Amino acid sequence: MNDVSPPTISAIIVSWNRLPLLQAAIRSLREQNYPSLEVIVVDNGSTDGSVEWCEAEGDIRLIRNQSNLGAAITRNQGIRIAQGKYVLFMDSDAELKTPGGLQRLAGHLEANPDVAAVAGIYFSDEALTELWCWSPCMDWEGSHDAEASMHPKDNIPTLSTCLQLTRTDLLWEIGGFDEYFFYLYDDADLSDRLRDLGYKLAVDPGVKIWHHFAQEGRVQRDHLAHHYYYEDLRLRYVMKNYGFLCYLRTCGRRLVYPRRWLRLYVYMKPWHIYDVYGFRALKHIFSYFAIRKSRTQKWV
Repeated sequence: MNDVSPPTISAIIVSWNRLPLLQAAIRSLREQNYPSLEVIVVDNGSTDGSVEWCEAEGDIRLIRNQSNLGAAITRNQGIRIAQGKYVLFMDSDAELKTPGGLQRLAGHLEANPDVAAVAGIYFSDEALTELWCWSPCMDWEGSHDAEASMHPKDNIPTLSTCLQLTRTDLLWEIGGFDEYFFYLYDDADLSDRLRDLGYKLAVDPGVKIWHHFAQEGRVQRDHLAHHYYYEDLRLRYVMKNYGFLCYLRTCGRRLVYPRRWLRLYVYMKPWHIYDVYGFRALKHIFSYFAIRKSRTQKWV
């Protein structure tokens, strides 16, 4: 008879105006029947009844923010109060669909002390037939490599915080999430810093997650505004984790061959190219030393 208690898990779910999705996410965790689970919801100023529902449940630890502070800051808030040996980061539009999935993920970390974090594989439909991502991959410019992300691999470069289980002590050691990344690249940056400690990342393909990719609860931007936002984060990420020369190469490609990118980004005009990859890119260059130093900065 095995009397060893399962390791404690703190699930941190950040949500903003996603009550039905949030309820489904938490229901999928409760259906795991994991005996040592605490659920922490960090609400970013919802007005759809999410706060009231969480308070009425009684077994949810709730952090209330007055406005949308983004993913990185609010996950750090959750880390600060998490009591579990492991932290489960979970998007509010995700559902854990594998019975015993939490046990599998926790068991993987228990059996592999050289692994910092582990995730399952992600599907975009409830029937789990449309693979969304096996594990996220990026190319040398820090852009999403959709093809590579679909295939199994031994050396996992990045895990998605859509749903991943991470060692709490290592989160404290690296200082949590870089709070510059409001949303996007926060998980890639976290993965890089965990691997910098000498640990591995892992995927258990037997654990399956349904990612709704819901538009509710996302900051809505038009194509041009999203491009400015996304490229600011990507360029900072490249400067921080890939270095100065790679940063110059990725900006230079777009400045030297603007027509190629105008065909790709049909919503942009020539001056947008020079603004994003020239004028605005200078701020990262002037902040080079501060950005590189942030690799060892701590936010929690």
